Amino acid sequence: MKPFKRFRFLLLHIGFLIFLSTGLNNSLFAGETVEVLGGPEDVNLRLVALLNKLDPDFYADEKTQGFVYRYRHRWKNPYDFNIYVGKVGKTSPDSIIRIESPRRGQERMWKQILEQEILQKSPHESAVPLSEKYHIVSQGLNLITPMASVGYNSWNSPLFTNRDTFVSMSIYLLCDLILAGGAYLYAQENLPKKNIWDNMANVKGPGSVWESPNAVGIFAALAVSRAVRAFDAWEDTSAHNKTAQFGWSFKF
Repeated sequence: MKPFKRFRFLLLHIGFLIFLSTGLNNSLFAGETVEVLGGPEDVNLRLVALLNKLDPDFYADEKTQGFVYRYRHRWKNPYDFNIYVGKVGKTSPDSIIRIESPRRGQERMWKQILEQEILQKSPHESAVPLSEKYHIVSQGLNLITPMASVGYNSWNSPLFTNRDTFVSMSIYLLCDLILAGGAYLYAQENLPKKNIWDNMANVKGPGSVWESPNAVGIFAALAVSRAVRAFDAWEDTSAHNKTAQFGWSFKF
């Protein structure tokens, strides 16, 4: 296989792996639900008050998809959620709140917040308040390896379950291995080759991969995952700190 085709083949595979991993993360879980006494209109008022407490500009109402009300995060919101309000059943006077997120941890986090705020339910006996996390630490670890940044943000944070952490780390590890590995193979295949006359004249060889002009491609490949994680790390740290400022306690 020619070097360019081999590199393109590896790029297609990393794209497929990311799609597969995120697809599994979205499809294996059906969201979290909270049943609330009262009609959807009353429950919706209490939910909107909670969302406004977090930030009135961080959510928007959307088409309900069969529910009475639906709210989702705006693009500048560090959270990632869809929250629905509907009736438990056609004949029931009570309501249900449903939370969906690509990350299982966020679904559980929102459920615990809703239970404490709307149901006035006491936190679990093992629940603890959150400590602040620091952008400079998360971003600094990301420069070393995105996996370290994920580990820092997921530690004692309700935004992550163990599965969320494992999936995120695995994706970034695969990105580094396959993208940087593909770039290394490309650079190695394109090293200048000594001919017989060069060997007879004892001409100095082409050097290592790291001395070739294509070595920059390896560092560029490593920069891809770090650039993506830089944005994700900002979201993870911002969402964690926004949650921590309200003093809720969580069972991880």
